Amino acid sequence: MSRQRKDGTIVMKILCAVFFLIFTTLYVSCYQPDILAVTQHVLSGGATHYNSVIGTVLITLVLWLVQMAIYGWTRLSHRAHALTYFPSMLLLAVLTDVSSNLTTDNYLGVWVWLFPLLMIVYAGVVWLFRQLEPMEPVPFSIGLFSRVAWINMLQMCLMVLIVCCIGCSDTVFHCRMRMESDMLRGDYKAAVNVGKNVEVTDSSLTMLRILALSKTGTLPERLFEYPLVGGSQAMLPNRTSVRLMMLPEDSVYSTFGVVLKEKLSPMTYLRHVNNSRKYASQASRDWQLCGYLLDRNLDAFVQTLPRYYDIRKPLPKAYREALVIYNHLRKKPRIIYKEAVMDADYDDFKKAFYSSSNGWARRANVKGNFGKSYWYYYIAVNK
Repeated sequence: MSRQRKDGTIVMKILCAVFFLIFTTLYVSCYQPDILAVTQHVLSGGATHYNSVIGTVLITLVLWLVQMAIYGWTRLSHRAHALTYFPSMLLLAVLTDVSSNLTTDNYLGVWVWLFPLLMIVYAGVVWLFRQLEPMEPVPFSIGLFSRVAWINMLQMCLMVLIVCCIGCSDTVFHCRMRMESDMLRGDYKAAVNVGKNVEVTDSSLTMLRILALSKTGTLPERLFEYPLVGGSQAMLPNRTSVRLMMLPEDSVYSTFGVVLKEKLSPMTYLRHVNNSRKYASQASRDWQLCGYLLDRNLDAFVQTLPRYYDIRKPLPKAYREALVIYNHLRKKPRIIYKEAVMDADYDDFKKAFYSSSNGWARRANVKGNFGKSYWYYYIAVNK
């Protein structure tokens, strides 16, 4: 009987260990590497940088050593063996419980008192199971499909769920940190594709997308393929609503080659740059034109466009769409612009959008075919 129980627990312990190691490795290396990177960056004041491979190995190893120490102390070997992983799982959750307010909030927050409290409760639970363990009946089955094994696996799954609920799951923050990590490496093409199908955003993510698209030369072509908020105010960092966590602000202003001592609004700054022969460039001109489009300021856009582009030649997608909607909205347009295919598409957009009186239904009607157009941003997106 003793041999049977021992054999059953060996398989169960191996199963728990393998499950823990696989989950921790994947969670740290695939889901939270950018969150851990920004955490290290902020806590070290930018003095050190996170290496995903080394970080994954070290975190997994340390947490496993914690589990082995807890097992050596508790000797829980049967139905409650999975509880020896609880402190390691909780530490992993605390480590990744990071918000976008990391630079202003206390990193540990409530964990300063909650973690010790949970450890006290945990010690009581362990003591209780230690008293009950000698009374457990000898299992009728052993191995991978034994009751003991799957009771422990259920506990492991519950702890995984707890870790995932506590750890950072903010999609927008994940996208921002992934983009900042890519741009720190100079990989702007990868940054452009981060979260391209994510429907939520904020002003900081909007700025990062503008920067990445500009660096890849596709700003006026692809800008309105993404959800955008904040208008032109989201184009440059202001350290409040538009912030960078790891990427230096100089990496934004290096696009234009000048940083002014006086803090100006993005559009005032861009106009200043473009009025300078020394600093004006195609990139800065596109930023200014896209700023007008973000603010839905079609008149300023149309007034400025001929200074930077020959409108008789092919124009980027966003500019063509803006000219089409401008010609449909103005009785006496400053620029007459006709493009048969795009005019027909805009007519289809209007018919689909105004076929319903309900705002949500209107957006749903045009989202599939026109969700990546300037028309959708101008008319369907809440102002």
